[in-house]
Amino acid sequence: MKINHLLFDKILTTKKITKKAFSEYAKIPYNTVAGWKKSGTVPAYVMVIARDMVYRKTLDEKARQQMQRGLKDASTMELNLLPKEKKRIESAFWGMNYIAEEIVQEVLKGNSKFVKQFNENVPKNIREKVMKGRN
Repeated sequence: MKINHLLFDKILTTKKITKKAFSEYAKIPYNTVAGWKKSGTVPAYVMVIARDMVYRKTLDEKARQQMQRGLKDASTMELNLLPKEKKRIESAFWGMNYIAEEIVQEVLKGNSKFVKQFNENVPKNIREKVMKGRN
């Protein structure tokens, strides 16, 4: 089954996808994608790939927005910790790639994994300071 290239072009333009980006995503040579205009038809499987690309692009955008929202929530939390204290909290969770704000946020939520490691590895004076900031 062949599909008119105008439909394919319209989908790409409405979703703001270039032929170059499509060819890279689908791993189809750009000259092939550009050649469909000359032939006037597009293979049916291309529409499936285009739909998948649009869907994944939408998911990526939603994930980016959620991540930004999460970072804003963490950054609005005022810890009043010194840089040394933040480093000490982060070192207690070494290898996990969390920043101090995220760790404290999870501890204050009551996440048992974080609370246990926080209580075992963070000095008492820093723990008390974090808990005071909670109130």
